[in-house]
Amino acid sequence: MNFMNVKMNLSALTSEQLLSETKIVVNEERRITATLIEHLTEINQRLLFLKLGYSSLFEFVTKELGLSEGATQRRIQCMRLMQDLPETRQAYEEGSLSLSNAAKLQSHFQAIKKSGQTRTIEEKKEIAKNAENKSQSECDQMLTRLAPELPKPEKTRILSSTVRELKFNISEELFKKIERLKELLGHSHPSATLAELMELLVSSHLTKLEKAKGLQPKMVQKCDENNQKSTANSQKCYATTQKSADLTQKSTDQNSGEMGENPKTPQVKAEKGRKTDKSNLVHTAAKTLPVGVGVRLSAGIRVSLPAGVRVALPNAIKRQVWSKADGRCEYVCEGRRCSSRYQLEIDHVHLLALGGSNDLSNLKLKCRSHNALSAIHALGAAKMSSFRK
Repeated sequence: MNFMNVKMNLSALTSEQLLSETKIVVNEERRITATLIEHLTEINQRLLFLKLGYSSLFEFVTKELGLSEGATQRRIQCMRLMQDLPETRQAYEEGSLSLSNAAKLQSHFQAIKKSGQTRTIEEKKEIAKNAENKSQSECDQMLTRLAPELPKPEKTRILSSTVRELKFNISEELFKKIERLKELLGHSHPSATLAELMELLVSSHLTKLEKAKGLQPKMVQKCDENNQKSTANSQKCYATTQKSADLTQKSTDQNSGEMGENPKTPQVKAEKGRKTDKSNLVHTAAKTLPVGVGVRLSAGIRVSLPAGVRVALPNAIKRQVWSKADGRCEYVCEGRRCSSRYQLEIDHVHLLALGGSNDLSNLKLKCRSHNALSAIHALGAAKMSSFRK
């Protein structure tokens, strides 16, 4: 009904009145967007998105507020720019600096910082001033002239429900490696495309990392999906996978660096075909694993992890934590579990600093953001402020 009234009112306007009203609406839209950015800034400062179970402000805006990914990215980048250069807010509200160009400026400054270069606040202000009243292409050209050596941002575009287009730059050295890989795979994968090579490499590395972290192997997942067909076949498939996992156990332990393991931590292994020196084994383990939680070593000896002391967790415990969490953040708020699988860390439910144990029951897998949030709740924002970006 209101929409019909608006249409009727608009149709009654003269051309001059319509243009005037449209300009007012555009200015109001800018003002509202600026107000939204202010709200997002406060939500970000309070970490409200984390408390609600979202791993990032981006995820909160897209899922909770319903904005598109592109709209969300532009507003968050604009928010960061306005935090660094408050005067850009006025330029945006006045219409001299567009939302898209503001986002481009922030992306440019981030790329400059990532490359190891620096821009002073005064230099940033001057660049932002020069970006006013420019189209997107003009802004792109200006930023390219300022730093021609910076790589163009990576882009992804949805082509269909099953296909995406990726666009990014690679070095000449990487290109030569790809060509060499295609030569070596000439028999098994003749005429392999770049997409097929990426599929091969990513699948291979992903399988190794998932096994190293104790996640369910792909073969077992496939059996679970087809469990209705034959329980016997599933069990057979599981047994086959377990046998394969046992055979590759030594190689997967080498991936401990990916799980935060200290490469200098002594690794206690029994040599095949030789009698293990148990006294030396206990002595070596006791250096890094004093007293607390029992851990079974390869020779059948149990050592303990201390409570209230940070130690390098054995790979066996890490794999159990990852497997229990299915490789996903375990933070839960009002029934909503964080969906993040990025930058996952093992967190102590009862903090070590407060006397928590290294027992498996006290360990949870959390994304870095929710791990930090737990520390803030336990130790206070003031104490943890130096650790926040």
